[in-house]
Order: sequence, then structure tokens, then C-alpha cells
Amino acid sequence: MRSGPVVWISLVVAAVVVLYGIASVFAVPRSAWTELSRRRSNWIWLMLLFGPLAVLLFFGTVRQHLVHPERYEVIDGVAEADG
Repeated sequence: MRSGPVVWISLVVAAVVVLYGIASVFAVPRSAWTELSRRRSNWIWLMLLFGPLAVLLFFGTVRQHLVHPERYEVIDGVAEADG
């Protein structure tokens, strides 16, 4: 079975995206992870198993919550709007 260059280029791009995602997991300070009771290792395993889809999920949800926790504070049941 032969693989064309499109397949190889796609695999390389996917590997680069996953490595960038893992690096961004380590870029967030450990204190932010423990403060929100989340685990780095879970996200690294998820990225290794599911690839770029897990990186997209991390960047779309968890990373924003870890980097900007003040945006996600709930006061009297309503979150404040960004100012």
C-alpha cells in the first residue's frame, strides 16, 4: 500500500499541532491547574490519543479558563460580562 505526499504532510501537520498543544499545557503554571483542580496528565493523554481534536478542545475551553479565571467567576448566579 502506497501513501502519497498528502498523507505524509497531513501526519506531519497533525504531529506538530499535537506537540504545540502539549507545549501549551506545560506553559500554563502548575498553580493554575491545582487551583481549578484539573490535571495536566489527563490533557496530555487526551492529546496523544485523539490528536488535533483534543488540542482544539483544550484551546476552546480549558486553556481560557486556566489563563483568565476572572472571566469565569459567577456572582449571584450570573457571570460578569467582559469590560
